[in-house]
Amino acid sequence: MENGGKWALSTIIDKLTNIIGGSMFFLMVSLVGLNVISFWFSGRRYGQLEELVVSCLVWVTFISLGQHYRDKECIRADFLLTAIPPKAQKIVEIITDVASLIIGAVILYFALKLMLRSTNKYTGVLKICYFWIDMGLALGFLSLVCTIVHKYIPNKNNTALPEKEAE
Repeated sequence: MENGGKWALSTIIDKLTNIIGGSMFFLMVSLVGLNVISFWFSGRRYGQLEELVVSCLVWVTFISLGQHYRDKECIRADFLLTAIPPKAQKIVEIITDVASLIIGAVILYFALKLMLRSTNKYTGVLKICYFWIDMGLALGFLSLVCTIVHKYIPNKNNTALPEKEAE
């Protein structure tokens, strides 16, 4: 179990993130479909469903931010990187990581402030505490910051992070 301890937790978190994000996405799509069908047949849309959809959208949008950044699945201009030498590519990657870390840390700070100030604020229709909605934003940027910091922590075995296999 050479890399097992360090990356096993990462795998568990990735699977949990996928389950939460996938469930929220399924719920969001189902509720939108239900609201559309309701509008077609009865001419009525439900604010409760729209409120739940927006809440799920926040979680779907941010929950896997760190995982996607680590796997280089975020929006990038890779074609520009191929035009520069490998040493310059590494420098650009470090600059990108530093900038993303700073921006992510600032957003995380304000997301935590927002989350903590939202404990007594509720949505208009279903009275969902905004704390739970804002938690998706905070967890997403926490995962981003932790992913970037984790990338630069030296590994005891001097083995690199296993690359994601091409499917």
